[in-house]
Amino acid sequence: GAAGVMRVACNDCHVPIPSTVKTQNVTGDIRQNPGSSMQYHGHRIVRGVNIGGFLVPEFWITPSLIASIPDPKPNDYMQLCNRLGPDATLQLMRKHWETWVSEPEVQRLANSGLTHLRIPIGHWEFVESNEGYVRGGLPYFKRLVYWAKKYGMRVIPDMHTAPGSQNGFDNSGSTNGINWTKDPRNVETSKRALQAMLRYISSDPVMLETVDGIDLLNEPFIDSLDFAQLWEYDTGGHTLIANGLQKTPPVVSIIDRGFKEFNWWQSRWPKDWNSKYIDAFLDAHLYHVFDRNIDNWPLEEHLRLVCRNGRDLKTNSTYFPIIVGEWSLALPQVALQGRENEARRRFAEAQLDAYELGGAGWIFWCFKTEVSPEWSFLEALDRSWIPQPLSSREFAPICSQT
Repeated sequence: GAAGVMRVACNDCHVPIPSTVKTQNVTGDIRQNPGSSMQYHGHRIVRGVNIGGFLVPEFWITPSLIASIPDPKPNDYMQLCNRLGPDATLQLMRKHWETWVSEPEVQRLANSGLTHLRIPIGHWEFVESNEGYVRGGLPYFKRLVYWAKKYGMRVIPDMHTAPGSQNGFDNSGSTNGINWTKDPRNVETSKRALQAMLRYISSDPVMLETVDGIDLLNEPFIDSLDFAQLWEYDTGGHTLIANGLQKTPPVVSIIDRGFKEFNWWQSRWPKDWNSKYIDAFLDAHLYHVFDRNIDNWPLEEHLRLVCRNGRDLKTNSTYFPIIVGEWSLALPQVALQGRENEARRRFAEAQLDAYELGGAGWIFWCFKTEVSPEWSFLEALDRSWIPQPLSSREFAPICSQT
């Protein structure tokens, strides 16, 4: 339990933590109270953005980060660390951590009606995994949590990476295969990283108060992993969070569906989860640009798929609350039909309607990008692709709410 939670020393806390932050709840004057339609058994529906490309760099989000590195460019953070070495990497990353997300941006996100920031973070910040990763982002993580608190938002720290990689994607840190469960020591290291993350959060009352969900592991590619080891990690993590972060209502454990259908999860979801309080969400990431089979669809087909996904969310929310932890306004070129602003706005409105039907809410990827506006929430606000307020609609709803 909490008694065993050790304080985490922060060896590198050179970043000033704002001392003006009050620890009382400051939501009242910032946003109108959400109505009862937004409740999931007393939980406020999550409306959030991902602070991507920050503590886990992704070079398609911030190409400037590697602009000065001669070809061949690194594909992922591990390659960057190995290419530059620890000192140069830390120098580069400190500048990036210092500037990529600012306090005025956090304030603007809050004012747009968002309730949550999901913050992807690397396992290397919490454990030494001997893979060459360079750490040093935690003070900036802490600063971001304090800003979120100041503007009435909550945060969802998200363990986005794993030793050996849980999916082979650049956002796992390494694109060199899916090797996480091939060596049990990797999974043990992940368990230690999660424990250290929880210890770090609970060592600071403001952080503990501001965290109300934790993503245990982003996008594990279940079909390429040993599920028994993943499931031991997930269920052990749920227990750690329920017992170690003693809050009422409890901090929610968020379990990625790992590219499996909802009905696959129905028989595997533990019956005692969510029995007393809501303490676990299933996380589904819904994108329209990574499936080559739908590249030539007109916009109407994409909107129909959004509606189908919404019905799917609603049907399955009787088994578990589902959060759409990642989505965006990215569409294949054909679907834009030469009328980009209208297409993206219609796509946004349909998704906003559909993704609350899973009962837990949604989190847009990403809060900001350097070059791809359809992946940037702030840019989408500027272009009126995302409605303001979030509940306003320019187009008639296309999904029948059945």
